[in-house]
Amino acid sequence: MRYLGSQSPATDLTYGDVFLVPSRSAVTSRFDVDLAAADGTGATIPIAVANMTAVSGRRMAETSARRGAISILPQDIPVDVVRDVVASVKAKDPVVETPVTVDAAETVSTLLTLLSKRSHGAAVVVSDGRPVGVATAQALAGFDRFTQVGRLMSTDFVSLPQGDLARDGVEATFERLVALKTDLAVVTGEAGSLLG
Repeated sequence: MRYLGSQSPATDLTYGDVFLVPSRSAVTSRFDVDLAAADGTGATIPIAVANMTAVSGRRMAETSARRGAISILPQDIPVDVVRDVVASVKAKDPVVETPVTVDAAETVSTLLTLLSKRSHGAAVVVSDGRPVGVATAQALAGFDRFTQVGRLMSTDFVSLPQGDLARDGVEATFERLVALKTDLAVVTGEAGSLLG
């Protein structure tokens, strides 16, 4: 950022203290902007997520933390809620994504509203804290919105014990999923409980 003329602020500034002067840019489309870091890593994710209520919430904070970024929570959120969000994000596994879960009695309509919360478009159907099936948007297509998920879920899913993931590492686990021709695995903990 540069200041007009020879002005130089003596204190920190906020958005309310400045006016951004509109001007032309050589960029014709936002898709022309290369977000890759100059350090050679090829990373194209933001380092910090904006402190806007519609942008930086619990799920975004969890997702960005898992990818090495930071989320700035909005300042209008009550302190107790911020404390809960921070504790929740810090307690999450750094590799295994928090799953979208539903009960087998839930309807297709309910599930379709939840599937947009994760990019993989799948939900784990649970019973007593254990995975019993997986439901995807593709499997639900064309069915009545009041059909129960338990009737449409797939019980043939890849289950991956957390111990295997820890022992084999992320790369070997990825290769295993490629060999199985799947992009989704349900991670389980002790006694088959759902982890992610």
